[in-house]
Amino acid sequence: MQAIRGAVYSVLLLAFAAIAFVTPATAQYDLTRLTQLARGALVGVGVDTPVTGFELLVLQHGQPIYHRAFGDMSLGEVVSTDSSSKTMSGALMMALTDNVSGFSLESRLADYLPEYRKPGYGAITLRQAFTHTSGLLGQDAGSSILANPNITLRQSAALIADTPLENGPPGSTFAYGGLSMQAAGAAAEVATGASYTSLFDQFIADPLQLQSTRFRLASPTNPRVAGGIESTATDFARLMDMLLNNGVDRATGARVLSEAAVEEMLTRQTTDAQGIDQSPTDNNRYGIGVWLDQLTQAGPAVDALAGGARGFHSWIDQDEGLVFVFSTDRTRFSNVEELSSRMHTAILRAIPEPSAAGLLACGLLLTGKRRRSS
Repeated sequence: MQAIRGAVYSVLLLAFAAIAFVTPATAQYDLTRLTQLARGALVGVGVDTPVTGFELLVLQHGQPIYHRAFGDMSLGEVVSTDSSSKTMSGALMMALTDNVSGFSLESRLADYLPEYRKPGYGAITLRQAFTHTSGLLGQDAGSSILANPNITLRQSAALIADTPLENGPPGSTFAYGGLSMQAAGAAAEVATGASYTSLFDQFIADPLQLQSTRFRLASPTNPRVAGGIESTATDFARLMDMLLNNGVDRATGARVLSEAAVEEMLTRQTTDAQGIDQSPTDNNRYGIGVWLDQLTQAGPAVDALAGGARGFHSWIDQDEGLVFVFSTDRTRFSNVEELSSRMHTAILRAIPEPSAAGLLACGLLLTGKRRRSS
């Protein structure tokens, strides 16, 4: 009898889990197509290789309208965000420009780091450091520095100053990578007298109440500014929704960034005239630590995108008030990029009253009729 009661209890728990996210706010959305796309990815449909597990979270105007885990992932699982860390660090840089006197995007690394007071390097600004236009080496360069757990961030920056300014002069070339952001993190430490991780907690994690977000790589003394954060879908969505909400956390009403800082972060900092030495996309449309206007292969473009090498990514659709998080570290971003576009389209088609921009993006504006297939 006890075994039977246990079995019944387990069934009730599963039933509760299935309805946990069906609320008056979510019941109006028919996101069946989104679930179909997700289940297909598990078996290799719509992706080059099957994705063994991931968590999806969709917010509209700060409220969850979809939250499910698939495959070998569970809700709330902590994963490596890889290069999505750049967006969190970009938010921190903008918070420091809001709060630290004299610290601005036009400040130079050399203002804080004496190793950079030499020809070429002395011109590098924090803006260039966080837009991959510093002139320093790009992707995959300096991994032994970034991954060294036995040095400090300041020592890391000093070693980076000894690497070639191969893509100079500063401001001329887009070379996606992590070295320049690492150096900028060290500059922030000198400017404030505090460690980078404590600054992150003070200005980002604590005001947003991020319970499961921290720098895991390379070490507490040498945090990997552009790629070392681990987080959850819920935590990352809260950061992105703060950006969507002009710098204010919806849950607490706390202002995390000024409106001007958010606008600057989400404004393109690069130009078509700049050369592209390295880029994981076919362009250099980039803000402060965040991609802009991406995911166009199979669906509408998004306004801001944080993307990681092993698939973790999050985007913002400002017209519809959407935040989307695809949480995983079990695949490649290139494997799920088009899938994410298709998911975006599925979400737009499920919104009861989409904007004209949303209708146009889905090809629905001409007829005025809602199409449910994709």
